[in-house]
Amino acid sequence: MFPENLINTPLLGIGLTIIIYAISEIIVDRFNLKIIPPFVIACPAIIACIVLTPGLEYKHYEAGAEFINFLLGPATIALALPLYKNRKIIQEKAFAILSGVTIATFLAIIVVYFTGRLTGASEPVLLSLIPKSVTTPIAIDVSKTIGGIPALTTAGVIFTGMLGATFNHKLLAIFGIKNDLAAGLSIGASSHGIGTSVCVSVSPIQLAIGGVAIALTGITTSLLAPIMLPILKHIM
Repeated sequence: MFPENLINTPLLGIGLTIIIYAISEIIVDRFNLKIIPPFVIACPAIIACIVLTPGLEYKHYEAGAEFINFLLGPATIALALPLYKNRKIIQEKAFAILSGVTIATFLAIIVVYFTGRLTGASEPVLLSLIPKSVTTPIAIDVSKTIGGIPALTTAGVIFTGMLGATFNHKLLAIFGIKNDLAAGLSIGASSHGIGTSVCVSVSPIQLAIGGVAIALTGITTSLLAPIMLPILKHIM
């Protein structure tokens, strides 16, 4: 399907990502699928393309996709801009933000653990899903610390983010939550950067609070997970 000289260049990963994402945007607009962010379509489409194309392997795609992955760093740092612009509200609501994230992290660990136990998940799988709501680099470290499987944790993080990006604002609308602080806090604490990215087109305050929640959720999960798991194991 792809010429051999193209497969062996970084242009494949970059070009394939851009083209499939652009097609995904067209599909969303053409069929009025506003409930679905384009990357929710693009990600499985890229995976399918790699799996189904003869002679194409992930390492070929990764060679170019690494450049796009590199841009995650500057994109994350760019969250500092809405944080700075909305620093007054963040300072004024600091206690609400910190306490909200701490409670959300506490409950998330409990829910994931007991749901896993009730559904018969194995110990490694259960532990791998504990940090699902944390940004990937921190989630991997937490997973290693508590005995999870980093690769499975990464998949859980991505899936959580995609679900959040697709349904967060719909659920907030159903429950009548219109406060930008509450919305940004819940989105950032539950679906990290992927979910929070949708806030760009909704509200700068949501984006700023979501950015704070991402950082705080990573910290609180790193601290609470190793402490809570022995207690939860003793209970169940």
